[in-house]
Amino acid sequence: MSTGYTGFEALWHDLFWEAEEAPSEVLLMDDFLQDKDGKSLYVGSGSGRLLGPLVEAEHELGGLEMSPEMVALSREKFPLAEVVEGAWQDHQGEDKYASIVIPAFTFQLFSDPQKQLQRLWEQTDHLYLTLFFPWAELSGDLPQNEWYFDRGIQLPTGESGELETRHKIKEQGGSLVRRHRYTMKDAAGAVVRAEETEQRLRFFTDVALKNLLKKTGWEIEKEIENLGDEDDLVYVATFYLRGC
Repeated sequence: MSTGYTGFEALWHDLFWEAEEAPSEVLLMDDFLQDKDGKSLYVGSGSGRLLGPLVEAEHELGGLEMSPEMVALSREKFPLAEVVEGAWQDHQGEDKYASIVIPAFTFQLFSDPQKQLQRLWEQTDHLYLTLFFPWAELSGDLPQNEWYFDRGIQLPTGESGELETRHKIKEQGGSLVRRHRYTMKDAAGAVVRAEETEQRLRFFTDVALKNLLKKTGWEIEKEIENLGDEDDLVYVATFYLRGC
């Protein structure tokens, strides 16, 4: 069983997000949580990058994170944010949460989306969900079964970090397997250490997703494209869902 992010994948996670300068989900999550009375749960809260600011904004929100390394980072950076170590599939929490938030594509790592949506429906009446669609992989803009440079960062210690990715995609089955290779290099460009990880994700067409939500008892209250950025191509979709 996976234990979540470890090693460089955990240590460099926030640095890659900061370097990318991508829109933050904090404002969307803050908006979603505004009218939720009672305790909410953040599934896959990671290093506390989003959880911490929401707790500081006085939302009654606790985290659930399966990676011991990410839990340790979260508790160090945001000691006021309560985080439980464990996987959603094994979690025994409140009888019913005011809401559950699953941002940053965490839901797509679940092996049985229908089963987990049904379980989420039993645990809350309000669900926040962000999903991505792999246009670049499907269109061939990114080469399949080949390593390619993904992104790089300058580390606070003076070394550099590089991320390379290799993927395999099955459009009909809606599955994407990504291998990541993290490499630390010294100031002269020599490799200090390299680590590899693998992710298996599910993705959904718009029709398939909406059929799945209907089948599992969810209706869409609000849908936000690309985290609020204007773009003709919808590569990220955020949903405020209500149990029906």
